Amino acid sequence: MLDDLKADVTAALAGELRTATLWQYSLIDDGHGNELPGYDTPYACEGVRGSYDAQYAGQSGIPRTDAKIELLAGTLAATPKALDKVYIESSWWIVVDVAIDPASVMWVLQCSTTGAAP
Repeated sequence: MLDDLKADVTAALAGELRTATLWQYSLIDDGHGNELPGYDTPYACEGVRGSYDAQYAGQSGIPRTDAKIELLAGTLAATPKALDKVYIESSWWIVVDVAIDPASVMWVLQCSTTGAAP
């Protein structure tokens, strides 16, 4: 039943949300046996950028400058994780925390602003 819900919501919202790109964080071999942090794989997706309720943010210790970015799971071919970067609405964000809604329809990302593109 939840799989049907995910498919229905994805079909209804695809093309209606903001265009976004998730860049996955990974360790990359520099060719000399050293692992360096990098962002080598972009994943196109759709989502929305919002903010946290002031009371919730205060009680949860979430900085007021952090954004709540929700990505439509059916449009994303990867699983987001901390330190990934998201480009949405002409801004770069770095993922601090990841959750998914109970129906597995939306990835909910707590993100901090970053000026650094991958």
